[in-house]
Amino acid sequence: MENHTKQKRKMRRKGYPARALFLLLITVFQFFVVSVFAQSVNVKGKVLTSEGKPIENAIVQTSSMDKDTKTDKSGIFSIRIEPKEELIVVKEGFISQKVSYNGESELVINLSIYSGENENNLVNILYGKRREQNITAAVSHISGATVENNPIVSNNLRLAGYLPGLMVLQSNGEPGNEGSRTLLRGRRTLSNHDNTPVFIIDGYERDFSLLDPNEIESITVLKDAAAAAQYGLRSGNGIVLVTTKRGNEGKIKISFNMRAGVKSPTTKPKFLNAYNYAQLYNEAQWNDYDDGTRTQEQLNAFKPEYSSAVLEKYRLAAQGIYNDEMDRYLYPDNNWYNDYVKDDVWQQRYSVDVRGGNKFAKYFVSLGYTNSDGMFKVDKDANQYNTNANFNMFTLRSNVDIQATSKLLLSLDLSARQEQRNSPGERDGYTSRIFQSLYRTPPNAFPVFMPDGSIAGTKDITNNPYGLLNKQGYTQYYIRNIFTTVKAKYDLDIITKGLNLWGEFAFDNWFDQETTRNKTFQVYSLNTTKNEDGTYSPVYDSKGNLSYTPTGKDTQMGTGGSYPGSTRTMALKFSLDYTKQIGDNTIYALLGYSQRQISQENNSNLARQYRGLNTRISYAYKNRYLAEFTAGYEGSEQMPPKNKFGFFPAVSVGWILSEEDFLKGNKLINFLKLRASYGLTGNDDMGGYFMYLERYVKDGGINMGQSATGLDGWYEDVLAQKEVTWEKVRKANIGIDGKFLSDKLSLSFDVFMEKNSDIMVDRNKSLLMGIRLPLYPAGKVDNKGLELGISYSDNIGKDFEYMISGMFSTSKNKIVEMNEITPYWDYQQVTGRSIGNVFGYEAIGFFSQADIDNPDTPSQFDVAGKVVRPGDIMYKDQNGDGVINTEDMVYLGDNESNNFASLALGLRYRRFDFNIQFTGQFGGTRGLNNELAYEFYSNGGVMEHHLNRYNPRDPEAYQSHGMKFYKGDYPRLSIERTANNRAASDFWRVPNDLLRLKSLEIGYTFDKELLKKARIEKLRLYVNGYNLHTWSKTDLVDLEAGSGSGVFYPIQRIWNFGINVTF
Repeated sequence: MENHTKQKRKMRRKGYPARALFLLLITVFQFFVVSVFAQSVNVKGKVLTSEGKPIENAIVQTSSMDKDTKTDKSGIFSIRIEPKEELIVVKEGFISQKVSYNGESELVINLSIYSGENENNLVNILYGKRREQNITAAVSHISGATVENNPIVSNNLRLAGYLPGLMVLQSNGEPGNEGSRTLLRGRRTLSNHDNTPVFIIDGYERDFSLLDPNEIESITVLKDAAAAAQYGLRSGNGIVLVTTKRGNEGKIKISFNMRAGVKSPTTKPKFLNAYNYAQLYNEAQWNDYDDGTRTQEQLNAFKPEYSSAVLEKYRLAAQGIYNDEMDRYLYPDNNWYNDYVKDDVWQQRYSVDVRGGNKFAKYFVSLGYTNSDGMFKVDKDANQYNTNANFNMFTLRSNVDIQATSKLLLSLDLSARQEQRNSPGERDGYTSRIFQSLYRTPPNAFPVFMPDGSIAGTKDITNNPYGLLNKQGYTQYYIRNIFTTVKAKYDLDIITKGLNLWGEFAFDNWFDQETTRNKTFQVYSLNTTKNEDGTYSPVYDSKGNLSYTPTGKDTQMGTGGSYPGSTRTMALKFSLDYTKQIGDNTIYALLGYSQRQISQENNSNLARQYRGLNTRISYAYKNRYLAEFTAGYEGSEQMPPKNKFGFFPAVSVGWILSEEDFLKGNKLINFLKLRASYGLTGNDDMGGYFMYLERYVKDGGINMGQSATGLDGWYEDVLAQKEVTWEKVRKANIGIDGKFLSDKLSLSFDVFMEKNSDIMVDRNKSLLMGIRLPLYPAGKVDNKGLELGISYSDNIGKDFEYMISGMFSTSKNKIVEMNEITPYWDYQQVTGRSIGNVFGYEAIGFFSQADIDNPDTPSQFDVAGKVVRPGDIMYKDQNGDGVINTEDMVYLGDNESNNFASLALGLRYRRFDFNIQFTGQFGGTRGLNNELAYEFYSNGGVMEHHLNRYNPRDPEAYQSHGMKFYKGDYPRLSIERTANNRAASDFWRVPNDLLRLKSLEIGYTFDKELLKKARIEKLRLYVNGYNLHTWSKTDLVDLEAGSGSGVFYPIQRIWNFGINVTF
């Protein structure tokens, strides 16, 4: 027994190690299980609207991005998270929210509707949306709310100063036809090709300029190849992506917006009166007469156009004093510009928006009206029709989303616009002729009317401004368009989770019609005799009535012409996209097909067609390391059969340093991302139509047969270019995005380089060919630059908030190859310089008599071969050959600025808000010419800066009163001998530097509690202004304008009052 007991104890001791190991494993396993479950927690919750209604299909994901789920019909979700991990909830149409889990049994998350006024981390890109922090391409974006209250009519101009890299300059201020020049990262193709970025509205190329601003949800600028390459043949100049508002879940909201104000020109020409005009005319006449060949006797015999007695008449007229009533007609004194251009005019805009929906249907509907008066002073009693440059526009938009089933989402977008623009005269664009007449008609040419009420004029000057505005008919320009898009999205979770099928069809119809009703008018000049003292006396007929000489003919209103045009665009898109999360890896892939056709009924050309594929593949590891591949494969019927399609790939990478352990939790650096991209984009603006085919045109003809019947003749106009291709723009970009100091400070910085090749250029050819040779792809341009955007926002206490932001962008391009014939002098070579460079003479002063008499002075003749005189501009002899000619023309600089900046400040104190923005452009020069710069141009008037002229009779005394020319002086005046002084030179160029107070706004938002009784949710009143003040080196012209001649509808300064009401 004892032995047995000992044996059992021995056996137990033998089993101790195994049992101990087993118990140890069980303990470790239990500890591991407890530990695992202590680390991860299953969280249940609901996602609701601010009104407490469930939100279906909201995406709930962990902050590490390794897990995600969707809410069901009741808004319920369940997801497992790690300790200290946060949840991110995203739903289109709502503001994304990041929440922490603190042990609640059920987490309730309320999402606010995204109204465009708050930042959302989803950014619109080509064919989809991306979280802003995961974007590896160079993009900039703003919400529509940023610019919707801006008082300018054209949307293009609203963007000025808000998006780094985007340059927007205004060319004129004509209502509804405000010209603008838009560039993205400068110019990268030669001047005869298009540098304008593509504007895409809700996925399709559409007119952005006159879209109602209240319809705009967001604007995204796609700048590098990674962002734009998917668009294929038309991606080279970058893309401006505009997204309109859509409905959202929640109660119906009705918004009313009204803005009305006055406009006035930013600059006005300062014409001299008839007295000063006559004085300067006499002086110019003497300068032309005294050409160095006259004898003293001839000089003494000189008689000016205006005698001293006549000058006295004009001096008195300038003071409103006339010896008798007839002097008003014999010695008129008109400021035609002030007489027929208003100081200010009225504009107004109204819109009503309806927005709302539920989980089955969402809708956004907007109706808008815009009116802008013309600034001409027309005689409303003269006609029963309008001859001013007025503009009226109605807009309608309806965006509807229907959740047909739990898997199928349908969308129908409808946008319509009706526009009417008036113009005086016989054609659209006639306003330039009106301004031309205001500049070119001397103040003393004639009175407006003769004593009998007839329209005044002469046989040489028949363009009486009154007649042009009121007696030459009118033109009405109509635009009616409708844009429709049908979309469908089908959730293919049944195949695999995260797979979606998309389909779209768009049909746009643009109809425009120019209707002209014109007539002519007769003018009358008063017959006079010249008295001994040079004054004039009227001539009377045998009946004692004043005698007139008529010129021209009064005609009845003609039927004129009607020039209708229609453009139809049809587009089709299909795509599959797939999102998959595998542990720490997130993969997104998209494959799409698109085709579009643009047909113009009023054009003999065939329809333009595009067809192609596009793809995007994105990868993220731990929400830290990012990579993306995008590509477009697109073709056009404009390309030759063997080269119809092009492949445009791009790659980009990103590194979110703030997700690294060494930066996580850093109080200074909240977010920091490095990114880089490289890719190929295209530009199909080749300068021709079906260039790979020979082109024949009809011209002349031959007579055949006994009756000599004429038959049309045809000839080959230009040879075929079998090598025609699109421009290839290779783009590289390095950027950094960051948020610092608890997200108060935001920064974005980019450096870019672009190389454009295969630009279609002229061939060097001999005239002996006898036929036009086609362009061929040999041009090359390099472009590089940098962009910086920075903002800081904070609050002081509960009542005061402030924000300051700035933007700077610069670009520099160089023509590498343009098939230029190498000039003899290196300094005249265009290759190696920038696009838009200007050549001319270098002015070094005015000739004095001593200069003319000096044998060492280079020989300088004007175009007519006449010797220059004292007071003429002297040019530098660049090659030292002793003769000034075209071989002495040199590079004078760029015609446009390439450096742009803006600075904005926003303040909010309780219910008051204040916003101000400055914009600036720097570098380059602007040429002044023609009516604006030159004296007596085309027999026209003179301005204040002409008073500061060089007077050969008193060469040391310059006039110092009135407006000065930029150089501080002006060459001698002339009527006939102007070729030398008006040659292209730097004398007529001014620095293009400009600083402008672009916009200012002061608003007040009423207390919500006070508004509840009236069932008003929000009420805001505001006053704002646009183009309020400009600082530049000249006030002769607004340097932002596209012309240096002044003959255009002036850019406007606007003061505006507005109301925003939401019910």
